[in-house]
Amino acid sequence: MAKNKIIDFVKNMSYTVGSNLLSALIGAIMVLVVPKLVGVEAYGYYQLYVFYISYVGVSYLGWCDGIYLREGGKYYNELDKSLYSAQFRMLGLFEVIIYSLLFTVFMFIVTDGNKQYVIGCTCVVAVGMCLRWFITFILQATARIKEYAIVTISERIIVIILVLLLMAAGYRQFHLIILSDVVVKFISLFIGMYYCRDIVFSKAVPFRTALPEVKENISAGIKLMLASLCSMLIIGVVRFGIENHWDITTFGKVSLTLSISNMVMTAINAIAVVMYPTLRRTNSDNLPKIYGIMRIVLMGVVFGVLIFYYPAYKILSLWLPQYAESLRYAAILLPMCAYESKVSMLVNTYYQTLRLESLLMKCNMTALALSVVCTLISTMLLNSVTAAIISILIVLIFRCILSEIILSTKISVNVVKDIFIELVMTVAFILCNWYLGFWGMIIYAICYVIYLLIKKQDILGAWNFVKSMR
Repeated sequence: MAKNKIIDFVKNMSYTVGSNLLSALIGAIMVLVVPKLVGVEAYGYYQLYVFYISYVGVSYLGWCDGIYLREGGKYYNELDKSLYSAQFRMLGLFEVIIYSLLFTVFMFIVTDGNKQYVIGCTCVVAVGMCLRWFITFILQATARIKEYAIVTISERIIVIILVLLLMAAGYRQFHLIILSDVVVKFISLFIGMYYCRDIVFSKAVPFRTALPEVKENISAGIKLMLASLCSMLIIGVVRFGIENHWDITTFGKVSLTLSISNMVMTAINAIAVVMYPTLRRTNSDNLPKIYGIMRIVLMGVVFGVLIFYYPAYKILSLWLPQYAESLRYAAILLPMCAYESKVSMLVNTYYQTLRLESLLMKCNMTALALSVVCTLISTMLLNSVTAAIISILIVLIFRCILSEIILSTKISVNVVKDIFIELVMTVAFILCNWYLGFWGMIIYAICYVIYLLIKKQDILGAWNFVKSMR
């Protein structure tokens, strides 16, 4: 990798890591403040909204994913602005039609007034989110990471300000919190439109001229979109099962624990944003070595962060006593950060770089099938929330191992030994923190030191490789 590429990578990394750390901090405030003030049931409806909007990307049928895959590694000034201007407008029109129809249908199906409000807001915000994804995928693919980071973090900063103002003024209804999120997502869309104004506001080619390009993008991206959908449904199926089998309160409590896990992954996953365009511009001979280095760094960081679970659990239990029981499930769920971060940062990025979307989709579909089986067993047969939580971790570990083993055969790296060591660390963390409390934290910390000693040569090798690139 050339020196200027390293400089660009580090510069882009600083933007994304900084913005994602700030995003994680803001997310932490949301996790700590909102459930404390709005009540358990209201928080459940807010989490239902968050849950629904996580799936709205399905409606663009891989359109934006195709742009990301086909244009990844290019420079922004190489893009045909008039062609993308037409696509931006076509996508907006398409999304308005889709969500107008969905809103009409669901208003007849759903009778719960609160759920109707959640669905209505979801349909409105979905249009803005899909258009924003169109822009942010272009920014990511062309390595305009600074602009991407600003678009992303502006949403988080503005929404937390609005929510805190509402709370300070005594407004605790989840309706206003959701409405604030809708407004802010459109504001971040407008910021993105400003950065890509030469696309958004340029003279567009006729829709008929742009249609073949739309078909190419959807054809290229639909497999990646389906892979992403399956990936989300792996957890989503379990959450659907919990929401349908138990009440909205239980759903909110479990969602809080998942939010904490997602908060940890937010900062880590920042690296994936930078890696894709960088790897597309990198000599393929360097891919296996880079994979090994990033893997060592990632897992070392995540397993180290998990040491602080116990004091974090005690503090959160004191702050949110009504959620104390569900927060204990973090002892089971937090290891998912290691596997989900690895999939997001490394596995998915390499599958995309090597254009192996079909394999990625098959791996995720297999894991999704397992998730459905586990959900049926844990909810219908065992009637156990704990079993449902455990099934999330089991399926995510299965998906990670399956996809990584397949990838390792494509780039000729050996990961079997590392996978075994990571499984041991995962089991050690769960057992120590579920049964032993404070002393469990101490024992797990000792296990982490042993892990670092075992990986000492790999860590030194990674460090020497980085020094040789200067």
